[in-house]
Amino acid sequence: MRRLAWHFAQRHWSLHAPAFAWLVFVLLHTRYGVVAGRSEYLWVTLGFFVVAVIVIRLHIAHYLRPARAIFDLMGASGIRAITRR
Repeated sequence: MRRLAWHFAQRHWSLHAPAFAWLVFVLLHTRYGVVAGRSEYLWVTLGFFVVAVIVIRLHIAHYLRPARAIFDLMGASGIRAITRR
């Protein structure tokens, strides 16, 4: 179930938003020195990581119900055909 939900969640652009925001932060930091110290940089990076984990969990939870419906309809072989695993 979770594999199929993850398969669907990967196709949603907002799943990648924390990573994109972190890349923008890194570029701003290296170019303009947005945060002064190394510890501040590490705290912001840790914050982005926590947000990314929460976003991933929310996306998977959102797609679990449709994944269950597809599994009930198609079975395990249908899920393997969709996810190609």
